[in-house]
Formats: sequence, C-alpha cells, structure tokens
Amino acid sequence: MEKQLVITKRAINSINKIYQRIYLSGYPERAEKFTQELYDFARTFKDRAEYFSLCRHKVFSRKAFKCVPFKKNYIFIIAIKQDTIYITNIVLAQRIR
Repeated sequence: MEKQLVITKRAINSINKIYQRIYLSGYPERAEKFTQELYDFARTFKDRAEYFSLCRHKVFSRKAFKCVPFKKNYIFIIAIKQDTIYITNIVLAQRIR
C-alpha cells in the first residue's frame, strides 16, 4: 500500500515565505524554480520515508519527528503515522542546530 503525503498549512506557509524572500531579493524566476524543487523533493518521501533518521534536536526527537536535509540550508521536519507522511515544517538548518 502506498503512503499518503500530507503537507501541513505550516509547511505551506514556510514554502511561501521562502518564495517571497527569494522573489523580493530580485530573483523571481529563481523563486519559482526553487519552490517547485521543494515540492518535487517532498513528493519523493513516499518512496523512502522509512530511511530517514530521527532529528538530533531534542524537542523534535522526543516527538519522533524525522529531519530530512534539502540543499544543505533547509530541513524538512516530517512525522510518519501509520500509512501517512506529514510534512510539518520546513526550516533553515541554522535555526535548529
């Protein structure tokens, strides 16, 4: 059975903030491309979710969240419950170290 992928409102807001920051920096095409890369990367979680490791950050690890790095600067925070993968947030890597 294939796993379901759910992107929470908080994660969508994070993606929108990333888009706005890049767009307002004067790179509208790059903002569009990067946003699409984020969504494409998220779609790959269905196939390999069980291989992700727990987050090192204590708050996230206590809740059994998994952290998935994206291009060294961003981390997807995900939770896996039964047959559903929840992308709960996308944060800058430097904010959770």
